Amino acid sequence: MLKFYAVDGETLRVTNFPGGSVAPEDPIWFDLLNPTTDERDTVAAAVGASVPTREEMEEIEVSSRLRDDDGVLYLTATVISGADTHDVSSSAITFMLVNHRLVTIRYEDPKPFVVVSERLSRLHAASLTGESILITLLDAIIDRLADVLERQGADIEAISRDIFHYDGGGKPEGREFDDLIRRIGLAGDMTARVRESLVSIARLLLFVINNPQIRGKHVGRERFKTLHRDVTSLADHATFLANKTNFLLDATLGMINIEQTGIIKIFSVAAVVLLPPTVIASIYGMNFEFMPELDWDFGYPFALLLMVISAVLPYLWFKRKGWL
Repeated sequence: MLKFYAVDGETLRVTNFPGGSVAPEDPIWFDLLNPTTDERDTVAAAVGASVPTREEMEEIEVSSRLRDDDGVLYLTATVISGADTHDVSSSAITFMLVNHRLVTIRYEDPKPFVVVSERLSRLHAASLTGESILITLLDAIIDRLADVLERQGADIEAISRDIFHYDGGGKPEGREFDDLIRRIGLAGDMTARVRESLVSIARLLLFVINNPQIRGKHVGRERFKTLHRDVTSLADHATFLANKTNFLLDATLGMINIEQTGIIKIFSVAAVVLLPPTVIASIYGMNFEFMPELDWDFGYPFALLLMVISAVLPYLWFKRKGWL
């Protein structure tokens, strides 16, 4: 799908691209979502620059993601989508700046793009440029990541309470540990995705700030610097949440290990306690003809009493040593 955003008086007019049509007069934003070859060729002809393919966008080298080709800026960042659902994904989005016009190429539909599209329709369009739209998009993406981090912080705090504060309900055990590990894993995965996105956006902003096209524009450069400071602070917070998630995972695994050790200890003590009575019962269970106690009237009670004493004495010894 291809949308053209063009200034029409004081408003921003949005035009969808039907097959075979041409671009409207002087659009300032070309938005490509899951583009076809036809749509990519249309945008390339309109801006006079090649539009990267999906394979080129997914290159991990910084030189491939951030480059200046004869005045055309290619800026690729990783952005998460579906953060409010169970189907979270991370995808590369490329921003092209060509003669104060913006081209976005994406294969997911993150929420910030919907928000910015609605926001731009309410702004005074005469002052809009590709750079200002890029700033608005990046600002919305960063705000979205901040919201996700805030929610992750609350989730991680709730996990911490469930692990260390039992509210009188006793310690977690059994299936509760399974649920805790699952929640910790989901929190860790989301935090890692946010960190990846923040790192890529920080690189993008640093590249733009140091680019000659932006360096001479005081207002635009200052706004990019402000966004970079926001990203840096969010990245620090994401690192803190990642460290806390790792701590909670280690704590949960430690508690599982303690619980398993306690279970093994109970079996070990039970085996030691029952061993002497078992030996006594085995002796008196032998069918030898000459055994003194076989004809004794008190032989059976004596054997039972001996087994009880041999079981109680190890138990009392373990209690005295503090092993139980």
